[in-house]
Amino acid sequence: MDRMRHLPLYSLLALCAFVSCERRNSAARAPEPSPSPTSSVPVESIVAPSTQPSQATNHFAEVAQSIRPAVIIVSVFDETGHLSANGHGFFVSGDGKFIADRSVLAGGVNAVAKAADGAIYNVSGALAQTPTQNLVLLKADTTRASPFLAPSATALPDIGGTVAVVLSPLERANSVVLEEKISGRFSGEAGEWCDVTPALPKTSAGAPVIDHRGEVIGIVSFRAGNNSCAIRPAATAGTLLAQVSSNTIATWQTLTTPTASPTATRSPTPAKTPLRGSKLIYAPAPRYPAEARRGTAPGRGSFRVLFDANGHAAAVQTLRSTGDPVLDQAAVSALHDWRSEPGREWSLVVPITFKP
Repeated sequence: MDRMRHLPLYSLLALCAFVSCERRNSAARAPEPSPSPTSSVPVESIVAPSTQPSQATNHFAEVAQSIRPAVIIVSVFDETGHLSANGHGFFVSGDGKFIADRSVLAGGVNAVAKAADGAIYNVSGALAQTPTQNLVLLKADTTRASPFLAPSATALPDIGGTVAVVLSPLERANSVVLEEKISGRFSGEAGEWCDVTPALPKTSAGAPVIDHRGEVIGIVSFRAGNNSCAIRPAATAGTLLAQVSSNTIATWQTLTTPTASPTATRSPTPAKTPLRGSKLIYAPAPRYPAEARRGTAPGRGSFRVLFDANGHAAAVQTLRSTGDPVLDQAAVSALHDWRSEPGREWSLVVPITFKP
């Protein structure tokens, strides 16, 4: 200290300036803290969690674009002709065979299949079913080759894996693609199934389930005991198709248990008419023509009625002939008299059975 007292004033100022500068330089040269050598978190995983679901959903939406044309909505009607249930399904062959959930058809006597392009087809009945898996193979009376899906034998993902349920573009209540996470895997007498989170709506029963590659690996099935939907392996579709031969005839009796012998009648029996939310306001049944009364076999056909905006039957198309031109003409004449509530143009497929 004595020596510093004798230093000239300019020397003290220079020394202070040097110390101050050295501190600033030292702070500037301080290295960035290096990551801990024990850290194993990859750089790409440090992303805001909120961006992950949207990226996955966008991917599923892209791969589902080629799936949606084959997905349909199945509308089932009861004995009075009123809508009893809606479900999903998807074509598995170009000639109109499609997979659906059996529980949706409970109590139904007629159904129509609504394709993604707006076409509506009569469902002539069931070809095969697997009651334990609650799935059924049905036949739609398609008028042209339909887009279809080839179910994969790939196993469903393990718990924590993600899949997507592809709904029909006609579905308005839900998103077209529902991303789901496998929350449980089970096996029993009913085969294998998976639970998913979030829970699926009942109307998704029968819809195809895809993986990240767009392969159809599952089918949504409703489990009545749990009042919830599960996912069955898509391989079940192959089991159903294997039950069908060239001689198999689609019939609604496959899905119902007969209770009594039907009473013989000479009245025509129109298939229970889909009312589409009670749009029809006048729908008389066709009369059995006298000149056809000598026939012994029932005549079954299906017809499309095109209604204009005023509710009049503007045209009637024969989609499937009864096999008797007299019966066909009787059906067409009666359908021309049908009326619907005015509002917009629409069409309706009506299957009709004439019983001698």
